[in-house]
Amino acid sequence: MKILSFSLFFLFLLPSPFASAAETHYRLHVDGLVCPFCAYNIEKKLGKLDGVEKVIADLKNGLVYVQVADGKKLPEKIARKEIIDAGFTLRSIDSHVAEHGMMGHMGKMDKMDMP
Repeated sequence: MKILSFSLFFLFLLPSPFASAAETHYRLHVDGLVCPFCAYNIEKKLGKLDGVEKVIADLKNGLVYVQVADGKKLPEKIARKEIIDAGFTLRSIDSHVAEHGMMGHMGKMDKMDMP
């Protein structure tokens, strides 16, 4: 019985394709975000793009956080076009790949993570 328990313990330590996934998070520095309507407008524009799972606008810091699905990307050219079409200016864009398991993202990995 001890051998079976010990074997099962190590089995759970092995990597599994179901236990790990990668999402890419983008942090966009946007000029002109001043009101909740601005945030809504940006979130709606970026949220309709292929692969985008979540968009959060941070008015206080002029940042927009975008999370895309595993294997998807947010090309800067497309992000810039959507932001300009919404009436804002994209100053810069940073990306970060976050690894997490099926239970979701357990805590902050670094400053790139969405709030």
